[in-house]
Amino acid sequence: MKLLRLPDVSNRVRLGKSTIYAFIKCGKFPAPIKQGNGNYWLDTEIDAYIRSLVENRANQSVGE
Repeated sequence: MKLLRLPDVSNRVRLGKSTIYAFIKCGKFPAPIKQGNGNYWLDTEIDAYIRSLVENRANQSVGE
């Protein structure tokens, strides 16, 4: 398990900072861990978020 900073998270999910924080606010994205002056995300939670996008896409294709 690794902690990721915002630039790493943004690169992985291809979303900008404001979109990430907007998604966090509505519960669509994992919340960060606050440590000192920074925010960090667990790589496992980001991987799970990406997997859920892929699964949702697959489920939508099946239903069409």
